[in-house]
Amino acid sequence: MKKTFWGALLVATALSGPVQAQDIFEALSQTYKTNPTLQAQRANLRSIDENVAIAKSGYRPNISLSGSYTDAHVNSNVSAQDNDSKQSAVAAKISQSLFSGFQTVNSVKSADSLVRSEQNNLFNVEQNVFLEASTAYLDVVRDASIVELQKNNEKLLKKRLDETEQRFNVGEVTRTDVSQAKARYSRAKADRISAEGTLEVSKAVFEKIIGEKPENLSEPENLNKFLPKTSDEALSYALSHNFAILQAKHYLNSKTYDVAVNNGALLPSVSLDGVASHTRGDIDLYSDDVKTDNLEWGVNMTVPLYNSGETRAKIRQSKYLKWEAQEKVMEATRSVVSTVTSAWEYMLANKAMIASIKDQVKANEIALDGVQKEEALGNRTILDVLDAYQELLNSNVEEVKARRDYYVSSMNVLLAMGKLTAKDLQLDVQLYNPKTYYKETRDKWLSLN
Repeated sequence: MKKTFWGALLVATALSGPVQAQDIFEALSQTYKTNPTLQAQRANLRSIDENVAIAKSGYRPNISLSGSYTDAHVNSNVSAQDNDSKQSAVAAKISQSLFSGFQTVNSVKSADSLVRSEQNNLFNVEQNVFLEASTAYLDVVRDASIVELQKNNEKLLKKRLDETEQRFNVGEVTRTDVSQAKARYSRAKADRISAEGTLEVSKAVFEKIIGEKPENLSEPENLNKFLPKTSDEALSYALSHNFAILQAKHYLNSKTYDVAVNNGALLPSVSLDGVASHTRGDIDLYSDDVKTDNLEWGVNMTVPLYNSGETRAKIRQSKYLKWEAQEKVMEATRSVVSTVTSAWEYMLANKAMIASIKDQVKANEIALDGVQKEEALGNRTILDVLDAYQELLNSNVEEVKARRDYYVSSMNVLLAMGKLTAKDLQLDVQLYNPKTYYKETRDKWLSLN
């Protein structure tokens, strides 16, 4: 029963056959390419990009073409004759805004800030997806190792049961000893079956998040190179790079510009308008066709005086939304400080726990060896040996769990800092650059793609 975590892990990784080991960064790369939550958020961001093009439409002209045709027949008892008339008309209109109370300028700035806010939210979603994927990965590593420990324990207890029955047959031990050995073996079988069930559940979660079945997983020992040296370093980096804070700040900028947009509705608006029309028709059966061509343009100004209070209500509303956004910046900052501190302390606690449990495993290995020798000399009972087996198994399982918890808490530290991204983890993927699509979208005039 001297099998440690590493021995269990080696056996677990050999279960899937001669396949190249899949480390956590390969799993995250697969997640980055295929995870539907991440893909959906990218699509959502593309829709937010269109708000800039919508806002910039205020700079562009409105052009329309209209046409009409009428055929009238009038029969009146006042006149002795019937009147027939036909008329067709076509007109082209253009209107170009010259001044709109700075509403267009501020609408574009608001939309730009909202896009930047959502770009940071995309990285937030990416980090949370990576945390889920990492947790799923580490759960499979943990549960596979526990299954191997339970299998090994089951084999050892079966061997111990067989030896006890043989000794009972020659009168060295009692039936009670046999029953105790049998009970522990039955428990070991039940624990192994339970562990296998838990492993299958973890594999299902892994496949749901990462998009493929787990194959030859291993511990992310090189994760430590991405971690900061001190908690102060982690906190300092987080306050300037955490995506939740950046998202809240850009969202505040957007709401600030929205106030200016609504204030602009109280200012005059000026537009340049032009109409070109052609009319053709006759008045009655005896007249010739009348053709009329008309071209006119002019500058029009509208000064709003009062529109039932709607504009002022929108101004007040936008100010409250700006106030809300200010509080969200404060909330995000406080949350980051709390998250970084707690994640760092959990990581240190789990690291210390691993060292402590390793000492416990060593002590239990020595104790088991001593109890077995003393039992052979008649100074200990079979139950003492079985208890020693269980103590060693428990400490091995606890070490496996502690290692998993350490890596998860490390991932939480990176997430709080804003470093749990494909770029910061140096994943072997083509990075999705939201700014590229944003730049393509903002100046489109006619495209439907």
